[in-house]
Amino acid sequence: MLLEPILYNIGPFLVVENIRGIMNRGLNIVVIVLVLASISVGGVSGETSSGIELSEEEIRMVSIGQIDRSDFVVQTPNLATSISMDRKMILGELNKYILEERISSASGEDEKREILFQAATDVEIESADITDRFVEIQERWKSGWIGSEEFTRELMMISTDSKVLGGLLDHIEEESEMVSQIELRGRIMMLKEELIPFDGPVKNNLIQVAMGEIEVGNVYIAASKSGMVLATIEGSTYWREAYVWDQESLSGGISLDEAITRTASLYPIAYNPEVSRQTGIMGKGRGYQIEIGFDSGSLTAYLDGGTKNVFYEIQERKLGITGLGSKDSRSIGSLDGGTMKVAVARSFVGGPLKVEVYDMDTGNSVASKMLIGTSREEEINRGGTWILAPPENTKIVFQREDGEVLEIQIHPIPINEVKN
Repeated sequence: MLLEPILYNIGPFLVVENIRGIMNRGLNIVVIVLVLASISVGGVSGETSSGIELSEEEIRMVSIGQIDRSDFVVQTPNLATSISMDRKMILGELNKYILEERISSASGEDEKREILFQAATDVEIESADITDRFVEIQERWKSGWIGSEEFTRELMMISTDSKVLGGLLDHIEEESEMVSQIELRGRIMMLKEELIPFDGPVKNNLIQVAMGEIEVGNVYIAASKSGMVLATIEGSTYWREAYVWDQESLSGGISLDEAITRTASLYPIAYNPEVSRQTGIMGKGRGYQIEIGFDSGSLTAYLDGGTKNVFYEIQERKLGITGLGSKDSRSIGSLDGGTMKVAVARSFVGGPLKVEVYDMDTGNSVASKMLIGTSREEEINRGGTWILAPPENTKIVFQREDGEVLEIQIHPIPINEVKN
């Protein structure tokens, strides 16, 4: 299974005082308080819809090593951020129009080639600036100079700039195909490769929420000396991005045969016909893009040609398929006279966690509220709710009005790391 469920039996009416009104008196609502403890590293396993068990050795994930800072951010629509991103996109379209006009008014093929080469050089310079900005804001956030909300806003701006440059590169490539004796495809592919880590489903989710296309989003962020992880749950899908910058050399090369062999070593699931639905490898600048699909999700990895390691990885989990089996449930504690039951299904650090509360007398699932740390609140719906798991070993405290409590430690499951 993807997650390991645990059951907790608790009293019929639980209240935690002074939690800023997160429950109304008289309602049969459970309040779950999570107190964060020591840091640990985590991982995943899953089960396909066909019933094939995926072991830790079959699904691997890129790790960023020892986490220096982690946090959860609740993203809501933001008009100022939305306007800033819109302006960047409009400016990008204007730059494409200007380039098109310059090409159409050029006096000959030589001038057209010069314009296109200069346009590619300008993109290269701006790409380097984006990389520098990315490193700078990551270091500022990790050291505490900026907060998590400002950090995610900067990530959205950088991602938008990256999309604008990617669109301009597409336009440069289209224009160059109509000019004789010019070859920019290889250079454009390498420039696009440099922009890869600045895009991704989690960053896109942040942007969609900020622009009001999605009502709200929760994002897990973590950084280390060598990389960064972003994760979110969007509908019934869990997304995780991992970027390891010390594995991106942007130099050297690797043949397709070497890439296939290396993929089989990094991801044994890739060529396991009982698990993998599809595996694809294609050239991407100096390296390769690896696509692996399986019943419960998919992964996309980018293999650097110089280090021969993965420098950026996107993993997807379909939460509806990687569901919980009651056969894995177990009771580990209770309060006197308890008639409520809480089921918690654990996963790796920042990964999906499922919480469901039951009325033991009726067997029905009931709504509740969940408080993590001192500020993060989660609504637990009937039928259970998937949330992003705490990044540390976590103490859950169940408390009733009479002061009786039950404390249980939640330990994230270690990941099976890609062997970079």
